[in-house]
Amino acid sequence: MTTANPVQQEHVHGLVEAVGVRDASALIAVVGGGGKSHLLFALGRALPGRTVLTTTTRIFAAQRDLAPAWFSTEDGDIGARLSADDKTLLIIGGIEGERAVGVSPELPQEWLRRGDVDFVVVEADGSRMLPVKAPAEHEPVLPLGTDHLVIVVGIDAFEGSIQSVAHRPERVARLAGLDAARALTPVGLARVLASSDGGRKNAPVGAPVTILVNKVETPAELDRARALAAALLDESDVDRVAMGALQAGPDSEWEVWRR
Repeated sequence: MTTANPVQQEHVHGLVEAVGVRDASALIAVVGGGGKSHLLFALGRALPGRTVLTTTTRIFAAQRDLAPAWFSTEDGDIGARLSADDKTLLIIGGIEGERAVGVSPELPQEWLRRGDVDFVVVEADGSRMLPVKAPAEHEPVLPLGTDHLVIVVGIDAFEGSIQSVAHRPERVARLAGLDAARALTPVGLARVLASSDGGRKNAPVGAPVTILVNKVETPAELDRARALAAALLDESDVDRVAMGALQAGPDSEWEVWRR
């Protein structure tokens, strides 16, 4: 395939460079599958400034211990808690059984406007720990004022039938143009991720969109990720595709394709 615009390819070190966050103050929403929670906490460690982490959906309650500090909106005044000097703070809406529930989509923007918060990162989607998904009518729950959308997908989305690798497989199959009993192709997966009914659903107009292809560790996986990047940048409104492995650590190398 040939792209309408020249594609730049580079290798970068570190997650912030891979995702492409340039603004000194940004509200970053994370959607998709394949490692959103891992990315949430990794960005909390990597972003160069005071960072608030949160969710508008649900995360496992045990994951709160992955943050250096956390606070529930049920426990008191958020403003007073934000006045503390935590470099990274996870804010949740409460605990229900094994899950930490999210906050309303209006709150993250309010926190960023305070002046003493540099970044807010929001996990705005759920995927039941599967590498790829297509959202239902009520998903994703993007926070108001999202500046940067990151769509996460695991390279293991290619390893099996759509029925076995996807959350809401019937929707993924429809967007990909494939039978749910078949495996995803790079073009089919690109259609899912780039669709306004798929990964880019409710994407704010003008906000940069990064596809982060996670769990890329072998030459064969990198070849698949490159084929996916070529398909994504061929005709879609995706700005940037980053390929690598969150598990490799904060200073690991990522291959980035961008216009």
